[in-house]
Amino acid sequence: MANINTIGYEICLIARKIHQNLTIKFKEFDITPEQWVILKELSKEDKISQNELSFRVEKDKNNIKAIVDKLEKKGYLIRQENLSDKRAFFICLTDKAYILIDQLKHIDIEFNNEFSKNINEEEIELFKSLLIKFKENL
Repeated sequence: MANINTIGYEICLIARKIHQNLTIKFKEFDITPEQWVILKELSKEDKISQNELSFRVEKDKNNIKAIVDKLEKKGYLIRQENLSDKRAFFICLTDKAYILIDQLKHIDIEFNNEFSKNINEEEIELFKSLLIKFKENL
């Protein structure tokens, strides 16, 4: 029987397996892959609004709020008042978060190396460019 799995199906399957693997690898740190995405994004530019964070990681505002609340309870984030807009605030990483990010960054890199073994750099770049095109089509 011919393989009838669509590209979307295969991408979902791979995404689920990546999520499962990272969940296991981050478990000892009490961090989920979703929380890692938020920490990683904030490590690129700290002190951004929740709306901006939502836009950058392409998650809806309610999901971001829930993740930010959990990370704040764990001591990884603080909300800082936005003096130009009293209704808004900035999300900032704590020193504790920077220590965690350094630890998780190494795990993430190690996982990506393991995940992409036997695939050369040219193939990886082609795959990334195809994923970007698929994303743009959506």
